[in-house]
Amino acid sequence: MDLTTLRMYLTPLAEGSLWTLALFFCSAFLAVAVGLVVCLCRLSKSPVLSRAARFYIEVIRGTPLLLQLFYIYYGLPEMGVVIDGFTAGVLGLTLNFGAYLAELFRSGIQSVDAGQYEAARALGLKKVDRLRRIVLPQALRTIFPALGNYALVLIKETSLVAVISVYELMRAGEMLAGATFQALTVYTMVGVIYFAMCSVLSYLFRRSEKRLAVPGYWNGGGENHDITKA
Repeated sequence: MDLTTLRMYLTPLAEGSLWTLALFFCSAFLAVAVGLVVCLCRLSKSPVLSRAARFYIEVIRGTPLLLQLFYIYYGLPEMGVVIDGFTAGVLGLTLNFGAYLAELFRSGIQSVDAGQYEAARALGLKKVDRLRRIVLPQALRTIFPALGNYALVLIKETSLVAVISVYELMRAGEMLAGATFQALTVYTMVGVIYFAMCSVLSYLFRRSEKRLAVPGYWNGGGENHDITKA
């Protein structure tokens, strides 16, 4: 393959990669927010909030992501709710991964020693401050490796939005393979690009995990969030 042909192939794939990254970052940010809210509802003492959160989690985890994307993109218009492909893709990925992250956050929060809560109450910290300054930093260190795995899964699952005609890396590869009849070459390039993105993301998570392991990282290196040992 000469440079001209390679450049011709890489141009649409590079554009598709940018849309894949846009899907990933939008969905990841929103999924974390949704997951945290659903997690807090799941842990709430309110039966209504707890049951609603559990129902959401069970429904999302019990149905395929592909079905959820079809439901949002093709089903909602029948009820008068029309959403463009990119927004539908972000919404589907957000709702799907938000459910899994909610359970991940719940396991992380529940892994924090009960003595931490008692010590925080004894210091007079409000519930929000206890969660933000004491509980979440310790929970995050526990769940961070799993969070990295979910991020890797998410960046690959963005390829599913190609089925609702969203232009991203996989869709760009399909269109290019159809136009050039070089499916083996094109899909190999697509695979290499996905591998490169996942490798970079994995590296960033490994570096971040090492930094989170440093005592006092969350407050500038001066204190440890385990207030029972303060």
